[in-house]
Amino acid sequence: MISGTVVRSGYNYAEFHRIREKIVDTLQRQKQKTVLVVSPHDDAGNTLLVSLLGFNTASFTDMKVLLVDLNMRRPQLHIPFGLKMEKGFTEVAAGSLNWRETLKDSNLSGLQIMTAGSPVQELYRHVNQSLIEGLIHDMKEDFDLILFDSSPVLTRNRNNVDPVLLSAICDMALMLAQEKKTPRVELRDAIAAITDGGGAVSGILYNKQFEKSLAALIRER
Repeated sequence: MISGTVVRSGYNYAEFHRIREKIVDTLQRQKQKTVLVVSPHDDAGNTLLVSLLGFNTASFTDMKVLLVDLNMRRPQLHIPFGLKMEKGFTEVAAGSLNWRETLKDSNLSGLQIMTAGSPVQELYRHVNQSLIEGLIHDMKEDFDLILFDSSPVLTRNRNNVDPVLLSAICDMALMLAQEKKTPRVELRDAIAAITDGGGAVSGILYNKQFEKSLAALIRER
């Protein structure tokens, strides 16, 4: 489980400065704002990466940053920031809250979080492309950078927010693979699933024992 201590000790790691600079530079040149972090399987380090990049960006730039937990399979983005999971995305999808009402402060100026929300048995009844597109459109009006955490590409569940759909809507999709634990075939299949779904993988990040060394390397395809 990711702790707030890990995020607050790792956000200033030199590699995250380089990753953030590369991502932000690419987005700004193309006048874009949204980044989806995906992986082929569970436990690749998505949530940690989203948390660290968000904390780093808010700490070292004047950008307004939003982190959004769309991993309905294993929502954890609330944990590093000591937040409650309730009153988040699922309440927005169900129509019980406006998305701005769900935003939670991180105690860091310029960084807010939308948590996953309360578990909903039939979330798939509320989630569709129109909802996601409208939500992202509105978020872009208020924030300079929006980072999305997602469920694994190769673990399909109708109650998930489809990461393939998200990859086609977001401006940039980054694939996270865990060194020595992500089979090459799974990485290939996950990239193919996104490509077949109308999206594109902008870069691959190899997680080298993220929680211990906090080291990452971005490689463009």
